Amino acid sequence: MKLPKKLEPLELSRREFVVLCVLFSTLIIGISIKFVTDNHLGSGEIKVLKENPGELSLRLDINTVEWYQLLPLPQIGEKRAKAIIAYREEHGPFKDVEELLDVDGISPKTLEAIRDSIKVDDREHDSEDAEKDGWLSSN
Repeated sequence: MKLPKKLEPLELSRREFVVLCVLFSTLIIGISIKFVTDNHLGSGEIKVLKENPGELSLRLDINTVEWYQLLPLPQIGEKRAKAIIAYREEHGPFKDVEELLDVDGISPKTLEAIRDSIKVDDREHDSEDAEKDGWLSSN
């Protein structure tokens, strides 16, 4: 077996050395970014409040949704979704979920089918009412 000759150190010009340093630095930065994005570092912790994740559900606030956001709800098609939004625009925000029965095309059966998927958030409207009554002022 023949032994290799003594290895000589690489002789790089200053320009070649700078190019290699830039390439190496770019590689390290790219790997770091990939690691951070893949591991979601810095995105905060997500806490699950229910023990069974299958029980988690989102509830749409019918005072803020657009018509197309209502389409995934059972028994709600484009016509009913647009009717809900039209009613809201004509009569103002819904006070409670039961008010949906006043919308054309929403029957008690339809309301029961979507009741667990919708809500009415009163926080926005409470502050508007307080402002109208003089409790809040915008100085």
